[in-house]
Amino acid sequence: MRWVHALGAAVAATSLVGSVAKATLSVNLVPITVNGTAAGSIAGGATVRTFQLRVTQSAGEKFNVANLQLNLASGNGLSGYLYASPNHDNTQARNSNFNNAYLATDKNFYDTFVSTPQFDATPTAAVQGTNLNVTGSADWPVGPGSTTPVVPTSSTNTNAGNQAMNIVLGDQAGNQAATNTTGGASSTYTIAQFTVVGNTGGYLKGYVGGTSASNTAQFFTNHNGTGPNATLPNGVIYMPILGDDDKDGAVGGSDFTTVQNNFGNGAGPGSGGDVDHDNIVGGSDFTIVQNNFGNTLSYTPPPGGALGSLVPEPTSLAVIGLGLGLLAGRRRQD
Repeated sequence: MRWVHALGAAVAATSLVGSVAKATLSVNLVPITVNGTAAGSIAGGATVRTFQLRVTQSAGEKFNVANLQLNLASGNGLSGYLYASPNHDNTQARNSNFNNAYLATDKNFYDTFVSTPQFDATPTAAVQGTNLNVTGSADWPVGPGSTTPVVPTSSTNTNAGNQAMNIVLGDQAGNQAATNTTGGASSTYTIAQFTVVGNTGGYLKGYVGGTSASNTAQFFTNHNGTGPNATLPNGVIYMPILGDDDKDGAVGGSDFTTVQNNFGNGAGPGSGGDVDHDNIVGGSDFTIVQNNFGNTLSYTPPPGGALGSLVPEPTSLAVIGLGLGLLAGRRRQD
């Protein structure tokens, strides 16, 4: 069954590059520390957590395009939203923190964005990812050709309404990430950041495409979970609900134990017990687990089922201008 999704306009086709053995792209969702001063200015007393989606490319591969879908859970004790900073780009949701323009104490540092570090060959503008092309269209859950917002902020759509991302992103100048792709080393960089206010979480689904295995969608494979979340379908990564330290989809006794066993540690988010991402395991983490005890979130396949396979027929996504460009591909089942 054929599917079509939009990736900007007038995409100029270039020749496909043949597959290179063992060239891969892999994805990790990495929690980062949120400064307390910034968290207070973002949401007052609510908990603020930030996650970065990082791509690692092996020798011979170059990141080219991505499809990202995220719906935050609501109801049954869970609520929250994706934070968009005052300097957020409403049209493209790209990062305004070019060259670390903001300190970690500044709320703009924690903007929710998609971008192109090392993907933009010459990022000379004041905004990182200046060639970034984002469409509000992906193959889940709303279907190709839709124009859903990409974490916008306006007088009629505040942060509290930002609970989903459903996008395809690529580089309108046809650039690819270049660093460490021809030698023996790999390269890792961030292509998206998600800042979640509140106790909610969700399941990030998608894939990345590159210039080497150009006819193959490389699905997110870092399942990063335990219990039911250890066997998620291809392309799914769990963004944990607040208090779920062991990422099993539930806040329970095991999370209390992790906080207790790591009490006083300061290794940062992801090291065990630091559920509020403040870089230390302490009393606030106990309180969070206690206040969210019993909350659960399980994966439910989205409407429409599987993601389609990514076939970036132009290996370089060049010359995206006005109008609508289409990429065609074959449907791949999970």
